[in-house]
Amino acid sequence: MSKFPDKLKMKEQAEEDLYFAKQDRELIKALREKKLAKVLEVESKSHKTAARKFEKEFEQVSHEYRNKPRKRRKAYRKLLDAVLSLFGISNKRK
Repeated sequence: MSKFPDKLKMKEQAEEDLYFAKQDRELIKALREKKLAKVLEVESKSHKTAARKFEKEFEQVSHEYRNKPRKRRKAYRKLLDAVLSLFGISNKRK
């Protein structure tokens, strides 16, 4: 006769799915942050200072060239080359 119990079950199931989906997203975010922290772990003080400098430059470039994608890409490339050279990584572009 009534589909009310079925609707209640579906509502409960939807709420449960939303709860676990939110929990999964939080766990994935935490794992990514932990992995990123490991990758970015910098021991020397000069590298930490340089990292802050590059972060400020990145923000400045992003703001300055927000409506000019080609210039922004060139500025990003230049900044990336500087970061890679600081850590002694060769950047081989084709």
